[in-house]
Amino acid sequence: MAFPSSSTAFARSTCELPDITRDWLHQDALKTRYRTAFDGDGNGVHPNTTSFTMHEEAHAKAGLVIRDLHHLGANYARSEGPWSYQWTGLAGAKVCKPGYHRYGAAIDFTRFDWGAGNYVDTAVHGKDKRLYLRRRYLAVIATCRKHFGIVLHCNNDPDGSHWNHIHVDRGRQAVAANWDYQTDTTIIQWAARDLAGVKDMPIDGDFGPKTKRGFELLRERFGTGGVDPTASGDAFRVWLTLIGRHGVADQAAGAFPADAALQTEAAAAGD
Repeated sequence: MAFPSSSTAFARSTCELPDITRDWLHQDALKTRYRTAFDGDGNGVHPNTTSFTMHEEAHAKAGLVIRDLHHLGANYARSEGPWSYQWTGLAGAKVCKPGYHRYGAAIDFTRFDWGAGNYVDTAVHGKDKRLYLRRRYLAVIATCRKHFGIVLHCNNDPDGSHWNHIHVDRGRQAVAANWDYQTDTTIIQWAARDLAGVKDMPIDGDFGPKTKRGFELLRERFGTGGVDPTASGDAFRVWLTLIGRHGVADQAAGAFPADAALQTEAAAAGD
C-alpha cells in the first residue's frame, strides 16, 4: 500500500491503520527482543523475547530484511561460517507520535544477531574503528534499503537521534536510487570509503564530484557497468545486494562481481 506523504504523516500523532502484533520476523523461530539498557561497552542489552505491534506490510518487509541477512550469513560469512541467523533487537515500531511510526510503517532496529559472537549492534558498530564491523553495519543498511525506502542511521541522522538505532520506514517504497535522498547517497559514500578504499570520502549525503568518482569506482569494481541504480528498484537492489555480500564477507569491492543470477535474485526481492 502507499502510506501518506511525509507532510501528512508528521501532522498528527494519533495511531492509524490496522496492525498486527508479533514476536518474530521472517520465521516464528527468529524472535524479536526489546533493548532495555546498554552494557559497559555501549552494546544494547536485549534480555527477553518481546512482541511488537506494526502494520502488516512493515512486518512482511522487515521479514524480508531478516531473510536476506540470514542468506548473507549462510553464504558470505566472514569467518567460521556458515552463520545461522538467530534474533533481532528492536527499540520500537508502532508508536502514537508524528511520523510513520503512528501508522506502524516504521521500525527501529537495534541488533542483528547470527550467534557465536557475530552480530551488528547499531549503537556501536557503525562508527567502530574496526573495518570489518563498519562493513557489516553497512551490509545491514544496504539490506534494509532493499525493502524500505527510508533508512536512517548513525551516518544519516538528520535530527541527531539515530546514533543508536536504525530507523526504517515505508513512507517511501523501495524504489530506484535517487541521489537527492541522503538515504541513498550515504550508502554509496559509505561503500566507496569502506569497500573501495576511498578513505577521504565524506558520508554527508551530498552527491558531489567526489561522491560521483567514488560511485564510478564502485561501478568498475563491482562490474555493474550496465546496471544503473537510478533506473529502477530492481537495478538498485543489484548494487545493494553486492554491498551486502562484500560487507558481511569483509571483502573489498570486486570480490563478488555482478552476474546474471544476481540480477534475477534482486528482481525477486522487489516490491
